[in-house]
Amino acid sequence: MKMKIKIICNCPECDGYGTVADRNSNDPDAKYRGCNECLGSGKISYVDAYESITDAQDDYPQAVGFTYL
Repeated sequence: MKMKIKIICNCPECDGYGTVADRNSNDPDAKYRGCNECLGSGKISYVDAYESITDAQDDYPQAVGFTYL
């Protein structure tokens, strides 16, 4: 029986830091702001139905957490 599982991943936009630079991060004038993709949390989540967390891990190997809903 499939159950809903919440899959938590690092945000691909900010690499899990929660902030992004307004220009090249090596530029000394760069300003950092909260990431719009993850709202500054550094994490994004998906909800999908799987038989087990192992099945979810197969589809999301980059995930940092899984939770049954």
